[in-house]
Amino acid sequence: MAERIGLEQEKRSGGDWSTGYSFQRGAFFIFCNVGTAGRTGHDYPNRFEGDRLRWSGKTGTRLDQPQVRQLLSGDHEVYVFFRSGDRDPFEFAGIGTAVEQEDGPPIRVLWSFDRDPAPRPAETPGEIRGQTFREGAMVQVTVNAYERNPAARRACIDHYGCSCQVCGFDFEETWGDLGTDFIHVHHLKEISSIGDEYEVDPINDLIPVCPNCHAMLHRRRPALMLEELRIKQSRHGSGPSLPT
Repeated sequence: MAERIGLEQEKRSGGDWSTGYSFQRGAFFIFCNVGTAGRTGHDYPNRFEGDRLRWSGKTGTRLDQPQVRQLLSGDHEVYVFFRSGDRDPFEFAGIGTAVEQEDGPPIRVLWSFDRDPAPRPAETPGEIRGQTFREGAMVQVTVNAYERNPAARRACIDHYGCSCQVCGFDFEETWGDLGTDFIHVHHLKEISSIGDEYEVDPINDLIPVCPNCHAMLHRRRPALMLEELRIKQSRHGSGPSLPT
């Protein structure tokens, strides 16, 4: 686990390193298995609920323990990594916010990522004015990146064109030359779920989508099917007509 966050030269035996989470350089790092037992034989019921993670702490944890209180206080960023096999590489889920807590042992926490899970009291402009916030502290995090083949991307676009295959948006029609050839390409078979090199069919495995639809497809894990998002867009959206 230590190697994942750039601490190769530091002592890392026993203690926090055996618990699945650690406090380093002012932030917490959680490493967990989802849907599979760990190498030690522990099999916690960690699972994704939509785009949130239901996570169990180590055996014996209680909400009143000092480190648990620190973990859930909101005063420190919590970097959450997961894997679906005990020998798979860890994937970065995001910076977590604890939206639900259940006492143990062990504790159970529902982590939300990349959005504010709870509504805040309304603030008037006078209350907002004068507040300052600190950003920019550097934390070194190593995650997995999966190589994309540009030739496969080009073949996909040559076949389907640059219009989004969910909502129909075309960047060139809206922004002219600035939008020429701009489009995301979505993998219908998620590379991260395969974890290895494979042969990609640019017609059957790839599809052009706009960044907004691409983000919505990945709001759930596993990703939504295109038809699911098309139905949601047609019911709730007011964008361009769907592609035929």
